[in-house]
Amino acid sequence: MSRLLLISFAVTVCIISGIEAEPIKVPVSTRYITTAITTIGQGVEKTFIAALCQQFSGETINATLLLNNNPSWDVPSGVVYYYIVDDPAKTQKDALCNNTDKAGVPGPYCIIQKWSSTKDMYLKARAGDVSGISFSIDIDIQKNAKKGIVKDHKTYAAPGFTNSSTSRLHLKVDTEYLTEIVTVETSQRLAYKKEALLEITFCPNPFTTLDYKINSIIYGTDGISSYAQYICEKLPCQVDNPDVVGSNGKQVPNNIVTLTTQSGQYSHIYVLVVCWSGQYYPTPSPGNFYGEFQYSGSLMRESP
Repeated sequence: MSRLLLISFAVTVCIISGIEAEPIKVPVSTRYITTAITTIGQGVEKTFIAALCQQFSGETINATLLLNNNPSWDVPSGVVYYYIVDDPAKTQKDALCNNTDKAGVPGPYCIIQKWSSTKDMYLKARAGDVSGISFSIDIDIQKNAKKGIVKDHKTYAAPGFTNSSTSRLHLKVDTEYLTEIVTVETSQRLAYKKEALLEITFCPNPFTTLDYKINSIIYGTDGISSYAQYICEKLPCQVDNPDVVGSNGKQVPNNIVTLTTQSGQYSHIYVLVVCWSGQYYPTPSPGNFYGEFQYSGSLMRESP
């Protein structure tokens, strides 16, 4: 498995169409995933951790485990039994959800209608009585939309996380931190030379420590638009503003900015997106060019 773990981000994303416009709410999707295929032996157990940083209380959790060689979940072909808890010491009797039905038949899904804990999430998996079962995990959290841009925020540390970038957590072979990623749910339309503002908070964990780099990617989804981006630590986030800590002013369809830190400096950022081309729409009059974009943010462990 790759030793680079992406984690990144989860919070409120707002779009501003032009400086004079009011912020527009844009729903975001936060996911915790495996970044490589996991293969475990007969009856082997493994725990997967999603570092939540107290951000998702009240949200619905949709966990999916994909069996790469057994999409129909035929038990003789090899399945995985799993459940979710909010404490590593808890067992199946404390499960907030599990992937078996009333008859005990396993399937891919485990749903928690309302996550009420302020702790991290632990997905505990056990392979069935078949050797060499391969799978991947995707946990989706739908964040409720909030009005406006959140200017006051809290930065949380995962339980047991220290601020020493030289302190490495040597995880057991049966434990793995999941990658946290965030995107806007659907492609966003932005007019030529107008701006979109995204607010993002990170959740570093004991595996990544504070020695990480951030990849921030804006990409056009219409095949005709291009974008520049600017990253700030605080508002106002504007082009040529002293608070810009990273930027890529090239007007390209796939715009990437990478930040590096050894101190966890960039735990909360704002990403300013500027549209530079797009499809021409004659209405509403007098017409304008509009681009459509998506966003992907990730936090990577800087070194093994």
